[in-house]
Amino acid sequence: MKNTSINKRHLNFGSDKELCDFLLGNLTETLRQSIRTVVKIMIKEEMENLRKEVDEKLSFNGYYQRNMLSSAGKVDIAVPRFRETPMESFPLKSMGIFSQEKDNFLRIIAEMHRLGISQRKVKQLCQTCFGVRVSKTRVGKVHRELADQEEMRINSQPLADEFEYLLVDGIWAKMKNYGLNGDNKTAMHCALGIKPDGERKIIGFKLAFREDYGHWRELLLNLKSRGLLGKNLSLIIADDNAGLSAAAASIFPKVRVQTCVVHKMRNVIKNTSWKNKPALVEDLKHVYQAESKQEANARVDKFARRWYAAEEKAVRSLRFNFEKTLTYLDFPRQIWKKIRTTNILEREFREVRRRIKVFDNSFNGPESFNNYFDSIFSYLNEHYPANHLHTKS
Repeated sequence: MKNTSINKRHLNFGSDKELCDFLLGNLTETLRQSIRTVVKIMIKEEMENLRKEVDEKLSFNGYYQRNMLSSAGKVDIAVPRFRETPMESFPLKSMGIFSQEKDNFLRIIAEMHRLGISQRKVKQLCQTCFGVRVSKTRVGKVHRELADQEEMRINSQPLADEFEYLLVDGIWAKMKNYGLNGDNKTAMHCALGIKPDGERKIIGFKLAFREDYGHWRELLLNLKSRGLLGKNLSLIIADDNAGLSAAAASIFPKVRVQTCVVHKMRNVIKNTSWKNKPALVEDLKHVYQAESKQEANARVDKFARRWYAAEEKAVRSLRFNFEKTLTYLDFPRQIWKKIRTTNILEREFREVRRRIKVFDNSFNGPESFNNYFDSIFSYLNEHYPANHLHTKS
């Protein structure tokens, strides 16, 4: 108790934060010291065994310094050496820890960048947390190098024909010198598959400069060529795009299509005058609260009678392929909210948009565009929880 009082009196912390910083600093330094000791022992033990096997006349001659990038930051390690011969003559397995930790550190840099942390902030974090200076250019280069090392990219992975639902939609971004008339507008067409147990993952994507039949058909053909034959597909959920619907019908003719209710409602609202939007939106919601197709059709007729004179464009927009927005009503009630929209995929897109802001929403070319999307989607596939659609007992 006496020692504790003396420690408190001499340390004299002005705040809890100062105390926490002190403890964290001491803990980190203790961890670094442990790493120094363990690595040094590992190397010397292996050298000792090597000396017994090769030449017992070999003798140790001090140490030389090596720096290792570890989870506790940069650690200086005193590496033993032989007097009579250079270390390069003896390939030591324990020395591999230096390259392994370097690889781990570089992967941390790439992960931070992939998570949407800007190159400038990654540089600051490396300096603050690891005591290592890394240029902004190096951050981007590390990310590209690791992306190129991926053995199995999303668009080349074989697919088992086990998906029950397929969600398809597109996200727009900017890429320099691409698009119609060089407007830099670029679409990434994406497909997300959901298995009967609720597991979901992005299974394909394709760069395009327009959302038309040809580009959507190429994406779906790629899925089919890799193993998604559609024998177990119950439903394709897509936005209100004629080219996409036609492409889905040509590649998976026996699979029913659900037009996303949210996309349909957005199109209707977009064709509505400002003054009538609040009242019309309430009536529109009422249409999609129907419990059956018969009830939904009755409600849409009532909607049309009320709004046709004032909002003809909105009514025509709702009427167009209205039946395709009701496919979900033929499925179990407990999954209606999950399968009537592409919201699961939209949530992925929101995360993608957040992360591409570090590029100022602009890519230099198709290779960087594809690599970055592949990297993000791979991460989301590995780390995001499944959006469960349990339909089978």
